[in-house]
Amino acid sequence: MEISINWDGIKTEEEFYSDFLPKLDAPKWHGRNLDALADSLITGSINGIEPPYTILSINTDSNLGGLKEFQVRVLEILTEAAAEPEREIKVLLK
Repeated sequence: MEISINWDGIKTEEEFYSDFLPKLDAPKWHGRNLDALADSLITGSINGIEPPYTILSINTDSNLGGLKEFQVRVLEILTEAAAEPEREIKVLLK
């Protein structure tokens, strides 16, 4: 399964969570912050869709203005999740 994040269409942190969390079938109570994102991707057993899957980060080099630091943190979390062998998550940047 492939889950995409198109950074070109994301202008706020809220837009990121509104786009990405439904793709994971995250519960309504899922936090909209980086700690909650890390917990659900790295630890697991939170979202309706669990690995194995590939996360495709599209337009990663887009001009995000003030959102760039947030994007860097999200990509760090994704990389950390991919480093957990039992999670079976792959991350591709385009």
